[in-house]
Amino acid sequence: MDLFKIVLLTVMAGIVSVANGEETIFREKSNYYDYSLAHFVYTAVDEKSEGTTKEYYETGELKAEVTHKQGKVESKKEFLKNGKLEGETRYLDDKKHETRIEYYSTGELFRERQLIDGRLEGLEKEYYQNGKLKAERNYKNGKRHGNAIGYYSNGNLQGDWQFEAGVPVKATIFFSSGEKWLEHTAFDKEGRLNGVSKEYDKEGNWIAKRYYKDDIMIKRKSVTRWF
Repeated sequence: MDLFKIVLLTVMAGIVSVANGEETIFREKSNYYDYSLAHFVYTAVDEKSEGTTKEYYETGELKAEVTHKQGKVESKKEFLKNGKLEGETRYLDDKKHETRIEYYSTGELFRERQLIDGRLEGLEKEYYQNGKLKAERNYKNGKRHGNAIGYYSNGNLQGDWQFEAGVPVKATIFFSSGEKWLEHTAFDKEGRLNGVSKEYDKEGNWIAKRYYKDDIMIKRKSVTRWF
């Protein structure tokens, strides 16, 4: 027999209960890989999945847990081979709620995000490989909405953006040492910089105007002199 061929052996244990004069059959079922490593383990009520279904990798590690009620999926958790949670899906009010978790190739946490019916919703977090927070972004109906904040690897604030329906309307950029550097407010309806931004030194003094056209700085003017 081919080592990797799946052998579909079904083990069934029936338990009969009587409720309201009707028989309800509970069955536990398992499918196995070669060498008796379980692939699926689940429970059925009148042939409808009920409770928790577990799926395993061929090497035996837990791959997924799915919770059913009356044959419908209520929630699902997915795991990497190393046991880390990769994602979670829940169904509430006929909507699909997902938590997606991504990792660097070396195993460190990279990003956590929420989705409703496949669209980004709520807070998304992104991390540096050292575990420090890199960015926080808010979404509504799949588009950035509200605050989007970025951090330098030293933990200081890098940028604070405001979005409305996916379009930036305001942004403050900071030096890596934490002081305010730039203020952008001249965004057009497409989210492009078209107008004047303010530039500051590390002491907080307003030192220059920056002129933008279609996101490109075309001129920089000191508030006291040209340079």
